[in-house]
Amino acid sequence: MQRIEIVGDRRRAHDAGFRAEMVTQSLAAGVGVKDLARRNGICASLIYRWRREQPDVEAGAGAHLLPVRIASENPPPCVAPAPPRPSPPVSRPAGSIEIELAGGVRVHVGGDVSLPALRRVIAALRG
Repeated sequence: MQRIEIVGDRRRAHDAGFRAEMVTQSLAAGVGVKDLARRNGICASLIYRWRREQPDVEAGAGAHLLPVRIASENPPPCVAPAPPRPSPPVSRPAGSIEIELAGGVRVHVGGDVSLPALRRVIAALRG
């Protein structure tokens, strides 16, 4: 039986100067860590790790403060938006009720009937 030994690439050891240069470049304005890592053939996670390992790198390095102006206490009035236009009434078909009584008599009440008129019809049917 033949023995085969596979030897993979060893991990690359990056010297301290290379690490420091990558960290410095990664903190420059407009530089993306992912792009920097890709250009140098390393993983972006290495650059993040090297940032954490360097005690002299400030956590907020690369952050910039912007000037702020305090607005007056009485801001100008806002212009109210124009009220919405009323929508045209939706025409709905009038509802109806149909009652079939014993003996085949049918009573049909349209949806436009008033409540007092409907009460009179029901009272007449009961009486």
